Amino acid sequence: MSRRPADPATRARLEALRIVARMQSDAALARLAAPAQARTRLVQALDALGAAEEPLGAVSEGAAGDPAMVQARLAHARWLDAQRRMLNQRLALVQAEYLTLRPAAQRAFGRAEVLDRLGEALAAEARRAAARRDQTS
Repeated sequence: MSRRPADPATRARLEALRIVARMQSDAALARLAAPAQARTRLVQALDALGAAEEPLGAVSEGAAGDPAMVQARLAHARWLDAQRRMLNQRLALVQAEYLTLRPAAQRAFGRAEVLDRLGEALAAEARRAAARRDQTS
């Protein structure tokens, strides 16, 4: 940092930049939250399909040889596979969207953090300068 505190105009411009950077960061993080939430819902749906598959395993001995039951179990298994395939495709698309948005969100967040730290450093420097002036007066 420089030996002299920044002038009020510079501090005002920095504060305006901090506000804009924080808004951009918030917007980028909000855009990133949508695919993250969609991913969570899709993973939960995939888990629910796994739970729907469990009852197929428990079959009494008499029902195991019943052709109608075998057909129903096969139809249900095909349906589960189709649902799982569809959910995995959607999950891949959501993950790709997330990975596309993440670098911009990281950059926006980083800029906002740097400007926050710079503003805090300038404010601390201004406080130290004011304290020195008060001591010499």
